[in-house]
Amino acid sequence: MTKILMQRVLGNDWQQLPEAIQRHYRIGEGEESRLAGTMQIDYPAYLFPLIWLIHLFGGLLLWRASAAHAEVDKTADAAGLIWRRRLDYPDGRSDCFNSRMAYVADRELAEYIGFGFGLRLQVSVENGDLLYRSLGHFWQCGSWLVPIPDWLLLGSATIREHALAVDRFYLDFEIRHPWWGLSYQYRGEFAYR
Repeated sequence: MTKILMQRVLGNDWQQLPEAIQRHYRIGEGEESRLAGTMQIDYPAYLFPLIWLIHLFGGLLLWRASAAHAEVDKTADAAGLIWRRRLDYPDGRSDCFNSRMAYVADRELAEYIGFGFGLRLQVSVENGDLLYRSLGHFWQCGSWLVPIPDWLLLGSATIREHALAVDRFYLDFEIRHPWWGLSYQYRGEFAYR
């Protein structure tokens, strides 16, 4: 039996994750899962042009909100996990952010957003939480890979998933820049559908 992506990445640490977080990633090839929740998205207004540019290339959620309805669909295939995130805002706008996660090495993933751009992530388990830490961005064209230091964009990302119950968890995503401090964040509580 082939291991699921996150189980392969984490190895024995997979067993340290609570059921709510394991369930989030326990989908095999051809399977799907869906989450729904409410998210807060925030960033300093002066960074809107850079966030708009990143969003144009397929990354991040563009609009700030204190309570946007979110639906997250995941599908697994032989290459990894495909994420489709859709947000509906109280003012009637909607937004989406799609990506693909793939295995790189033990405790390391790559998340691809579009046009060859992506982010390398170190993955670990700390006190039962699943933790992702940025290892830098990249642009890939065929076999050609160009590393992009985090400081050239919004900074270094940290993502924490914390179980709240068997069927719910809290997600906290933030990016910190060495000069600007907190440059982008989204957080929210999700339940399985």
